[in-house]
Amino acid sequence: MSFWVISYHINFHMDDGTTITRNDMRSTEDPKVNSEKKAKKWLLDKYHNSSDPMVDMSNLFVGIENEEIIIDEIIHNTESFE
Repeated sequence: MSFWVISYHINFHMDDGTTITRNDMRSTEDPKVNSEKKAKKWLLDKYHNSSDPMVDMSNLFVGIENEEIIIDEIIHNTESFE
């Protein structure tokens, strides 16, 4: 089975003028995600429509002015783990 791995980071622009960057990655084996474009859409839908934090939010809940997600890399893995 193939799957997509998406690495990304979120820049948090704090109300004190600083920027904090947090990185993470997600993977999907959803058969509907069959292109890089759909993998990107899948991640952005999770970002915009989920209450699940996309990165470690420790020390970030107070003072966030705005944030932006940036996709760093999308990898399509077709190798078997058997």
